[in-house]
Amino acid sequence: MSDETKENIFKITQTFLSNPPLIVWGSGATISFGLPSMEDLNKKLKEKIKNFNVTNNNLEAELEKDKYNEDLLEIKKIIWEAVYESDNEVLKSIVSNDVDKFNGIKLLINKVLDTHPKVLNIVTTNYDRVLEYVMSYNNISFTDGFNGKTLSIFNEDAFQKKNIVNLLKVHGSLNWFNQDGKVRFIPCVLENSIPKIIVPSKKKYEEGYDSPYRELIQKTDSLIKDASSFLVIGFGFNDGHLTPKIKAKINKGIPIVLITKKVSKNSFTELERAKKYILFEEAKSGKTKVICKENKQSDKKEYEIEGAFWQLNEFMEII
Repeated sequence: MSDETKENIFKITQTFLSNPPLIVWGSGATISFGLPSMEDLNKKLKEKIKNFNVTNNNLEAELEKDKYNEDLLEIKKIIWEAVYESDNEVLKSIVSNDVDKFNGIKLLINKVLDTHPKVLNIVTTNYDRVLEYVMSYNNISFTDGFNGKTLSIFNEDAFQKKNIVNLLKVHGSLNWFNQDGKVRFIPCVLENSIPKIIVPSKKKYEEGYDSPYRELIQKTDSLIKDASSFLVIGFGFNDGHLTPKIKAKINKGIPIVLITKKVSKNSFTELERAKKYILFEEAKSGKTKVICKENKQSDKKEYEIEGAFWQLNEFMEII
């Protein structure tokens, strides 16, 4: 691969992201920090839920089955505990100043915030608090709608249009619990607290009508509608709330940049009609595979370049 080709790839990426992108942050973004993948969570449920289908290889599809409705609370607790355990290890790392591996997050946030009006919008389906930890450690102002106050309730007015990172956790967070019929921010684990997270299931759309998810989805829809570009990190386009809205935008020509360890088959399906995209994934050689469509007139092209640009830390060298 010539230096000229590599430079051209960098220029295309920079052009696509020349206006502050809406960031879509998925589970693949945190696996390298020790957070469980969907496959890991599937394994946990196979071990702990009676009569769980141990032959399934797609957790989202499996939990859509009616037979798990009665086990939904137990499933939530198992998923919550698995994510919490790994999330706590991330916190220990940051407290001990082992933070170099999180530099990509810090650099990305500061890069986007450097542009007027100094606002960054991140939409995530993750429950973990990796982003919150990194932003707090680096004294970056952010809100998830609760403002981090113990026992506070959701306030959609906390999201602002300048001088802040708006973090929209559309499936909930480890900090959110059901207390007397209200979702409250609780930074520690209390006995009999019920995790308020949405897991893949038949009831996920029903739960999405409850506060704060209803407001978060509405706000996310608005951000997607207004987006001038997308930077997608470790998101597999499996979510029924986000994927159709994003797909509609990129099919009209809004550019999308995706970085991930492995681009899923589902991602390719959802992106096939996009007019402008550039995808970075790990190549078998240890280099980076790049799949690119520069505009609606151009053909899809594939390259292999030196470097691990599918990882956020190295990707930040491009932008």
